[in-house]
Amino acid sequence: MDESRVVLVGESPDGVHWAVRAGPDKDGGFYTSIERSLGNATAESGMGGDKLPPGEVINFWIGKADGTPLFVMARTAPQVQGVTVVLTNGSRRELSMSRVIEDFGLRFAAGPLADDDPPVSLEVAVEDGETRNQVHALRWPPPRFRPPPRAS
Repeated sequence: MDESRVVLVGESPDGVHWAVRAGPDKDGGFYTSIERSLGNATAESGMGGDKLPPGEVINFWIGKADGTPLFVMARTAPQVQGVTVVLTNGSRRELSMSRVIEDFGLRFAAGPLADDDPPVSLEVAVEDGETRNQVHALRWPPPRFRPPPRAS
């Protein structure tokens, strides 16, 4: 990333620290990354491409690295008021959100998840005259790629 900057920082009660960076990339797209740490373990991951898919209010990433918990990170349209992860047991985990970053025209969200209760969906609260929720399916762990069977 050429002109990235920190747009969101957070810390969980169990000592996980994170920072979300964002900015235009050298190819004319947009890149968002998350640096996270727990104890001596650190990891960095990210996503590039369009700020938001056409017609969508959220673009999200979910992933895990050795020694750090499962994480969800998102960039959202300014009218998004909240992003909540729904877990397998039915409980909900609200992600931390940034203010609107005016020059990017986006908000950012992130948060760690417990390893023992996988996410099933994201609820996105959108304020566009009235508040409504969008639901996006999540699958963790992601399905593994299986090549097609060979023709005999």
